Amino acid sequence: MMMTDIITDIAGIDLSIYNESFVEKTITGRLSETQCSCLDEYTAYLQNNRSETNKLKKALNNNFSEFFRNTLTFAFVEHTLLPALAERKTKKGLHEIRIWSAACAAGQEAYSIAMLCDAFSKNHHSGIRFRIFATDISETNIQNAQHGVYPENALKQVIYDWVKTYFTQKNDRFIVHSKLKESIDFSTFDLLDKACDCPPASIYGNFDIVFCANLLFYYTPDAYKRILDKVDNCLADKGYLIVGNAEKEIAGNKKNYHRFAHLPILQKSV
Repeated sequence: MMMTDIITDIAGIDLSIYNESFVEKTITGRLSETQCSCLDEYTAYLQNNRSETNKLKKALNNNFSEFFRNTLTFAFVEHTLLPALAERKTKKGLHEIRIWSAACAAGQEAYSIAMLCDAFSKNHHSGIRFRIFATDISETNIQNAQHGVYPENALKQVIYDWVKTYFTQKNDRFIVHSKLKESIDFSTFDLLDKACDCPPASIYGNFDIVFCANLLFYYTPDAYKRILDKVDNCLADKGYLIVGNAEKEIAGNKKNYHRFAHLPILQKSV
């Protein structure tokens, strides 16, 4: 039996869905953290220390995120996608743009989207309303996102006027304003769950934009294809899929999507 299979049996974590190099890097990190000298020692430690299971799960569910992580992508959303969607909706007599942040971590991506949408509404007076859904597999991440409290260095890519508009400083922490929090529906959701195609809170999906960025490369091809198929089922015709820069080739292999040159953005064909 392979060592990863033994760890799966002990911890109840399906390691087979993850990219092999990512699993190796994660377990190496846990060996260092637990001061175990080898895999055999780590599996024994894992078996005798149940709290390590949660720490391993947390390490595998990479929590790293930033506000406006890819500034060029967010600029394109602000100046091109939102105006195009608003115009398209208005022509059809529709008044809602639906957006899903599919792996929101501690909420930075979702709040970045909400700031863009709020600023767009104020600047364009278009009558378009935005519904933002943000999900993550980790309940802890969702709770942190709902609290919306961040250290100052987390806001380094948020423009100064927006820091003043959307955050309140309390000591060395910055708290997201309640109005912005209320614009987002946060919930836990497993992108690999075969029983459900879209976040239950959204009811039917039909998203105009889905952010599924900096996630796919952690998984095996079979796993990330399942994620992309799920996103495809949730995305409206002519909707936009946004991935990470390193995932352009992965997502770009889907035949029913138009690729934007040099940007990790794809548009679904009718």
